[in-house]
Amino acid sequence: MARNAFFKAGSQATRLLSMGFLIVAARILGPEGFGKFTVAYALATLLGAALDLGVPAILTRRVARAPGAAAREWATAAVLKLAVLAPVGLVYALIPRLTHRPWDTTLAVWLLGLAIALQAFIELAVAVFAARQSLRYELGVRLVEKAVLVVAGLGGLWVGGGLAAVCGAFVLAALVSLTVSVGVLHRSCARFARAWHPGRARALAREVGLVSAWFVVAFAATRLVPLVVAWLSGERAAGYLGAAVRVVDALQVLPVVVTAAVYPVLARLVPTDPRFRELARQTTALLILAVLPAVLVLALGAPPLVRLLFGPRFAPAAPLLAILGPAAGLDVLQFFLSALLLALDRAGRLLGVAIGALVVSLILTPVLVHAAGAAGGALALAAVSVVGVVGSLVALAPLVGLPLGAGAMKALGAATAAAALAVLAASDHGWRVGVALGLYASLVLVLRPAPAGLARRLLRGALGAPLPAPDRSRP
Repeated sequence: MARNAFFKAGSQATRLLSMGFLIVAARILGPEGFGKFTVAYALATLLGAALDLGVPAILTRRVARAPGAAAREWATAAVLKLAVLAPVGLVYALIPRLTHRPWDTTLAVWLLGLAIALQAFIELAVAVFAARQSLRYELGVRLVEKAVLVVAGLGGLWVGGGLAAVCGAFVLAALVSLTVSVGVLHRSCARFARAWHPGRARALAREVGLVSAWFVVAFAATRLVPLVVAWLSGERAAGYLGAAVRVVDALQVLPVVVTAAVYPVLARLVPTDPRFRELARQTTALLILAVLPAVLVLALGAPPLVRLLFGPRFAPAAPLLAILGPAAGLDVLQFFLSALLLALDRAGRLLGVAIGALVVSLILTPVLVHAAGAAGGALALAAVSVVGVVGSLVALAPLVGLPLGAGAMKALGAATAAAALAVLAASDHGWRVGVALGLYASLVLVLRPAPAGLARRLLRGALGAPLPAPDRSRP
């Protein structure tokens, strides 16, 4: 378990390489060029959501239960994705032409769409690695992918390839990574033979059900926002929003790693078990405690941070980052709340929350963007985050109660007080950040929002402490 936790954290950390590459690309492309990339990337991630369908999670579960059937299950999932890719990919390819996007934006949409399609099949191999407890292979695949992306992308930018070089680097990285992942899978986990059975793919599609619908709807609620910004306010405004989003995306490494550590335990406990509620509350407090310093930095220090990362041309992105900082903290919490609902087998409630967020996004985004441009888009994303967290808490309350215990409320109170006092004490953004972080650390030491033994228990679990025995009375 300790090795797998280390490899999972390493795999997620490779996302920072992508972030660094995109920061360099943004500085070279400028706000308008990066706005075109943002539009293309938003469309491509919608394609990725349509292709994902929640299949990797189902594939991991199936292979974990029947390791000898790994090749057959991988092939079944691949057939399903190919069947979805044919019609969805055609519609996707027509969107930039039907919306009369410029030729370079159209090319970027097509290239990133191809990269995301290849990525969908990489995730199937990663799902098998997870099921076989071979996460070292995932880390290797991610490192190869990011190395190719950075080298090819920077090389393309150096020779003047511009937006096409950036998007082409994603395609090349995905192609190399897919080749490596399938090769490793064939040699180490599942030797491929003739296993392409459409009937099994149809059965898998029925099994995916509500999880796939939730995944697509949840992605649409946020990914539509930069498209509306580009449509109503232009690609330069979308570039400012895209720059701010790239920064806050780095925070998503935290909930992925933490949730991966606690989800197997949650899935084995019944909701009435006191240990389920205790673990949910302690993990929520830990996530909030860990993410709030980053939220303070983003909210109070956005202008110097944007200048440092993107340069003076992206100065209008600073207020957007200040808005998205607190929203990113909510997204970290929402990731874990979604995992709780999945552990409770309540995908229907997750879908309901996602539909509510999508409705809010569809109503608010055009109004806010029309009134405030890119800032309106940032406000719309923040509103979607609020709806997601509130909806998830409402969905969880009758099942296991609210996971926001005293520890979480202490951490939130400490951060709020630190931010307010920092704003009153200093006018310089750098000093505000320093004062806020110092006050937050001091208040945390006084209030002790996390139980003293929590870190020790998590460490013992990572080092191999046995999981709770499964309760056979759970339906």
